[in-house]
Amino acid sequence: MPRYDVKAHCAEIASFGGSYSESLNQSCFEMEQVAYDGLKPGWDALPSAMRTHCDEIARFGESGSYSLLEACIQQEAKAASSPKSFKY
Repeated sequence: MPRYDVKAHCAEIASFGGSYSESLNQSCFEMEQVAYDGLKPGWDALPSAMRTHCDEIARFGESGSYSLLEACIQQEAKAASSPKSFKY
């Protein structure tokens, strides 16, 4: 499981737009914790390519985000199970 700097990530989110919001910072922390807790048990069972790809996406912005990691994994899993043909 990757290690992200959640404190830095949430501080960046909470300060976006120029003014700091403690409630936004706390919400971010809670969201990141829920995503981390949900991903951790099944992380090793995910395909290596998916883990690497989604980790790179989640590190966008340098600090990393478990919420972004979770969203990427959900989308990749959905794409893998979807039909690959165009329907007219």
